[in-house]
Amino acid sequence: MIRKYSLILLLILLIPIKNHAFSEINQQQIYIGCYQNSKQYLGSNKAKTYCLCTIQKLGKKFNDEELKEVFKQKPEKIIKDTEFASKFCEKEIAE
Repeated sequence: MIRKYSLILLLILLIPIKNHAFSEINQQQIYIGCYQNSKQYLGSNKAKTYCLCTIQKLGKKFNDEELKEVFKQKPEKIIKDTEFASKFCEKEIAE
């Protein structure tokens, strides 16, 4: 199950990000990509909760520049570095 959420998160993170990862427009892009990919697995309400949670958790650990550096890595490393968010948010939607 975690693998599926990690894959969803990876797909979200591979969306090209132009300036700052957490600018308003990029938050929207991340959310849209997350929601589109996860609603088929989670349903609309849980996908919304999961995506907002993921954005929030990533924002607490990484600043804009750090997150941009994470996104430049290979997919396996991106998954590893962001796995904490997907695991946490998976638990949040399971409750």
